[in-house]
Order: sequence, then C-alpha cells, then structure tokens
Amino acid sequence: MSSPSALQQLEQQQTYLQAMGVQRWLPRQVLTNAPESAEWVAEFVWPPKEVVEIDQTSFDDSSNIGSVDPRANLADRPARALDVRALNPEAMQSSRQAALSNIVIDDASVSSPAKATPVADTAAIVDESSVAEEAPLPERFQNPRYSLAFIPAGDLLVVDSLPPHARDAINSSYKKLLTGVCRSIGAEVNLDAIHLHHWPVFAGPHLNQGGEEAQNAVRRQLAVALKAHPIKRILLLGEPAAQWLLEQDQSLESMRGLTFSLRSGVKTQVSYSVMHMLKLPEFKADCWRDLQALL
Repeated sequence: MSSPSALQQLEQQQTYLQAMGVQRWLPRQVLTNAPESAEWVAEFVWPPKEVVEIDQTSFDDSSNIGSVDPRANLADRPARALDVRALNPEAMQSSRQAALSNIVIDDASVSSPAKATPVADTAAIVDESSVAEEAPLPERFQNPRYSLAFIPAGDLLVVDSLPPHARDAINSSYKKLLTGVCRSIGAEVNLDAIHLHHWPVFAGPHLNQGGEEAQNAVRRQLAVALKAHPIKRILLLGEPAAQWLLEQDQSLESMRGLTFSLRSGVKTQVSYSVMHMLKLPEFKADCWRDLQALL
C-alpha cells in the first residue's frame, strides 16, 4: 500500500483541525518583506475537489446552511471559500472600513469636538499637510474612558488599546499575537513588564477625571516608560493609544502610514490594535505594512 501524498496529508490534517474547531488561515497575497510561503499554500483549497455522495435518508435539512446541495460537486466551491476581496483592493478596503466601524474600543467617551488652541511641543508630524488641525483631546473628551497597555520590548515600546477596564483582554492568544508582532520587527517583548493604564483611575464626584487630567496621566506614564527603558521606536496600536500618546484628535485611518516623533530620535508608527487583529485576522496584513517603517 503506497503512502499518502503530501496533498492527502494536508487534507487529512485539515479534517482533524476542523473537527477540533481550529480555523486555519493561509496567505492569499504576497506581502512586502514577508517570508516566502510554501508551494502548497497557493494550491491548497478546502473542501477538496471531489464529488461527495451523501445518503439522502441520512441528510438533515437543518444543517443545510445557505441551501447548498451537499451532493453537488465541490469543485466549484473553493472560489467561494476563499476571500475574493483580496483580489480587489478597493472592495477589500471598503470591507475593512465597515468592519472597523463595528469594533468600537471606546465609543462612550466620544463627544462633540470643540475648537481650542492646540497643545504646544507635543508630537511632531512628518507629513503635517495630511493631518487636519482639530481641537486638543482634553477639549474633545470631557469624560474620557480608555485602557492602554504599555509594553516594553527592548528598544521598542508598544502602547496598545484595550477595551476600557478590561479584565481578560491579555490572555494567551493576545500574548502570542503580540509576541509575533514584536518579533517581526526584531524586538522581543517583555510580557512580565506589561503595565496597564486605565482611565478614569478613581470613581467619585469630587475627583477631577476630565480630559486634561487624562492627558497629563498619559504624559507621565510615557515619561516613566522612556526613562526606564532604552526606547528608540514606539508602536501605537489602536485609535485611543494613537490619539492620547500623539495628542491628535484624528481617526486611526488618518494617522496610519505617517511617521511621528514623540521624542528626538524616537520614530513612532500607528497601526491596528491587537484586539482588532484577533477579531479580524485580515488586518494583520495591513499591520505588517505599517510596521515596515520600524524595520
């Protein structure tokens, strides 16, 4: 009896993964500076191209999701199983914009912006013409609520946006993806040194928990991190981290792709939060492109 081929072994492996509830993600486009994928990745499709015969008497109509005939030839299904948006950049970007609007880190803290004098000597922007002048964050967020994770990784400082006062956000999946992001740009994350910064810190009607105090708290936390670690690069993940660290009243998409400088010689980039990438893995490719400036 001949041994199974490599493709048969992959299909068997995929069957086991599906039975265990594990979802496999494969690249469908070439990313700049990314390692080359194995040859089988471009050819692998699931379900396999074969005719499946199912006994009509044992077929349960309740499992027929989408009214697809399970007896049909599966050879025409792989095109639907793949993410066809990857072949259309405009459609893919539109889909991601819609997905972003459904994942809100802190929508309770957003209020109507008010015009005021910008804060001086904060973030220096390389391409200032592409960022419109808006009100300072303390004026916009009268009662801010956010949670930030300050994560040292050698000469890299990662500041990630978490759901406000999240308890279980930093789990094993979070740490695994965070470690992978840091290693992709040559940094080894120190998971034991993660510092969570929540706002508001205290609850009480007589305590000042407004936007100005929130901004000062972020400045102090950044100063502590820069003093404790030899930081030369900063990666801001998620809109709250980008807004409060850069002191910019801008959306995440308007800040992605720009290079900032929080301190002299400290290059700063903005990308999607780890929580976003865990919920929607398609954002990982965009994050990889954002990280190129830090390589």
